Amino acid sequence: MKKQAKQKSFDIAVVLQPLRPLAMVVFVFLFSTTFFLTISATPAFSGEYHATSEETTTGTETLACSQCHTMHGSQGGQSLLYEGSTLQPMLIRASSVTNLCLYCHGSTSPGAVGWDGRTPPQVENNQQSYTPSAGDFKHSNYTNEANRHSIGMDVSSLSPPGYSGIWSDVTARFGTEFNCEFCHDQHGNTNYRNLRFNPGVPADDNASSPNRVLVTYAYGTGSDPNDNTKDVNYWGAGANTSSPNKFTRSSVRFRRAPLDSDSPARGISAWCGTCHVDFYGASGASNMGGVSSGGVVGAGDNNSSTNSPWLRHPVADVDMGIASTNLHVDVANWNSVSSKARHINPDGIPGNSDDQPFCFTCHYAHGGGNPNSGGSPQLDHTNLAFVDGSGKVNIEAGYSTATGMIRNLCQQCHNQ
Repeated sequence: MKKQAKQKSFDIAVVLQPLRPLAMVVFVFLFSTTFFLTISATPAFSGEYHATSEETTTGTETLACSQCHTMHGSQGGQSLLYEGSTLQPMLIRASSVTNLCLYCHGSTSPGAVGWDGRTPPQVENNQQSYTPSAGDFKHSNYTNEANRHSIGMDVSSLSPPGYSGIWSDVTARFGTEFNCEFCHDQHGNTNYRNLRFNPGVPADDNASSPNRVLVTYAYGTGSDPNDNTKDVNYWGAGANTSSPNKFTRSSVRFRRAPLDSDSPARGISAWCGTCHVDFYGASGASNMGGVSSGGVVGAGDNNSSTNSPWLRHPVADVDMGIASTNLHVDVANWNSVSSKARHINPDGIPGNSDDQPFCFTCHYAHGGGNPNSGGSPQLDHTNLAFVDGSGKVNIEAGYSTATGMIRNLCQQCHNQ
């Protein structure tokens, strides 16, 4: 039996869910003690939690069905549900997919009681003293629908901005309440953070589809893997370690530049583009402007010409060197914020000409640091990621609302 529900990621990185003592009875019934001890002692990549051994690149089992499913609903007269009192379809141990995920990844995470002593990252409302790479859905314990993906909301008639597929196919598979499964594979895969291969087209959401999107990664337990053949590099221990850890912004680096010749498509921007179709494209895409690059980085940028100007902001295939030559960016200002502003960084060194903007340069994957403490609504919009005048991103403690206007987002690159 496979587990049906868990996780977003959403950043979301997923970590093993601790078992209640009574749930262990079910687990022991399903799996041998020897197998359990083997799992406990074997580390696995964080992108592959929630995975069976067949679905990981390490060949290591990291998931027990009983963490998220219950065979009978109770044991010894005690409920095995994490919350609620009614048994649910797919035998899940909570009243909804969202609540099941948030049992581990919410603000009341059970803590470091899991098999390997790791604490699940709190993607709903981080309280573990680090700046999460993907942001969080309830910043400072405040929910602002305009500033996040619509987790927990009815999206049956609310497709993503820029979407051009058949949205009913998506909601038929994952439900009408937007939940973690829309973006993350609850049973695991080989993409970074269990990101689905194609969240916008369920028929292509598999490892063999020619229309899949790969988000390859390299992981190091102590330092940057420094591998520019992979889309993402990250490093460090789990969320229960002192900051920074592998879920911290400073420990996640986006390395490989996307190319329009990639087949299958690769990288975060192409992945976001499976739902936000209109807003993604390499040089020459009809919805972006420019001219075709044929897979050569930046060759499609023709925005300095009146013949083929950009129609939308590029998220692939244009770097700071080209933009500076065409007088589109302030390189000195970019250098001052590049260590905090997310970008594709092929050489691993922030603040030089090969840096490329992409979706995360302007947006948090989960939700941003708004609403601001001053309550100014102009700061609250669409997961936007700002850097304030003191160099802090707007999800960090002590962020200054006095310099946090939307203009600061644009000025990360365009300091006009």
